Amino acid sequence: MKNILFPVLALSLWGSFVMVTPKENPESVRRFEDSKLLPAPEGHVLIKGQFIVQLSDKAVPSTKSVESAAKRAQTREEKQRTSEENAKKSGQLISAFTQKYNIQSVKIKQTYYHAFSGFAAELSEEEVEALKKDPNVVSIEPDVEIQLSPGRELVETPMAQSTPCGITNAGGFADGSTKGTWIWIVDTGIDLDHPDLNVQTTSPFAVSKVGGTADDCNGHGTHCAGTAAAKNNGLGVVGVSAGAKVVPVKVFASCTTPSSPSSTIISGIDHVAAHDIAGDVVNLSLGGPFTGTNCSTSSVYRTSVTNLSNTGTWVAIAAGNSAMNAANYQPACVNATKVVTVASMACNKTFASSYSNFETSAAGPIDYIATGSSVLSTYKNGTYATLTGTSMATPHVAGILHQRNALPLNGGSVAFSGVNYIIAKK
Repeated sequence: MKNILFPVLALSLWGSFVMVTPKENPESVRRFEDSKLLPAPEGHVLIKGQFIVQLSDKAVPSTKSVESAAKRAQTREEKQRTSEENAKKSGQLISAFTQKYNIQSVKIKQTYYHAFSGFAAELSEEEVEALKKDPNVVSIEPDVEIQLSPGRELVETPMAQSTPCGITNAGGFADGSTKGTWIWIVDTGIDLDHPDLNVQTTSPFAVSKVGGTADDCNGHGTHCAGTAAAKNNGLGVVGVSAGAKVVPVKVFASCTTPSSPSSTIISGIDHVAAHDIAGDVVNLSLGGPFTGTNCSTSSVYRTSVTNLSNTGTWVAIAAGNSAMNAANYQPACVNATKVVTVASMACNKTFASSYSNFETSAAGPIDYIATGSSVLSTYKNGTYATLTGTSMATPHVAGILHQRNALPLNGGSVAFSGVNYIIAKK
């Protein structure tokens, strides 16, 4: 939200994505500022010859540009019609655009119609140079592979309901089961039949962008869903917005060592933009390192998240687990009215300095802090697990946003290195 984007799954140090601290490269910063071609982030595997191309809304209108705040859909059905109509029109325009540059359809990996307009494709150096000169091209980003590292967690079988300390620190829980708005979990999927979750399992909403079903065989996405919205049913745990509908958008496939191109993660965000309505919440316990000192004004992460925010959807983003300045990471550094970045604290309300990204002044980009250390929540195969990371802190705030349809209240503060972090409270 504050003033202040390349792809870390800001998951826990234990049972989470591991972030690699980027080294600032002055040449990369210069190219980032002076060219449409954004630099590849350090610390990730570059997918050689594959790029994400963002087109201007003037050339190819995205659903979000058509659905302005004043004209946004009021129902899922209305939103579905708007998205389908726009995808048909934009699809024709993108097809004509790629044909103009003789980009073969077999080389196109993803097409984006909703959060922004564009495509991901295998491109030659000559094609990249030609696209850079096109006035309708906003940016061209190298595609990278985001990897999930194996970690530790305590897995438990179903048990009598308890209220984790993170929920208490967030001001307790409230009923979210009757709300018409949803919490979208862009992650490893969700355990579709977990007894403690109210999962939206039907198409076209629940989706896997990596093949198969949206079921979670890793556990991370299910853990986030439980903190935000586990049922108040006497079983296991309870979430902040208890019983709220959670929607899986699976962007990571493997059960043991998941990895995914950033283009696929962006496709998951684009999917939400096709089906969200005002008051929905998106939980992004993910992201990546940014090589430079400021967010790009043209990155597809920034465009996607900002466009969701502009039409009434709340976005909660993990600050990251590198114990570094969050301003150097995206999407954590994104600033928009309904976008909040979340740092992590322990149950005793002390800053999780061993892993949580931080900020160097009250200017940002972190908006709130929530409990992320040793968080008990729902897990794969109907079980429960304890995980740690800013990924675990973020869904506390997602639940608050869903419950309030407003920014969190001030639940006090946590001081660290001269900065006071506001504790998010329901």
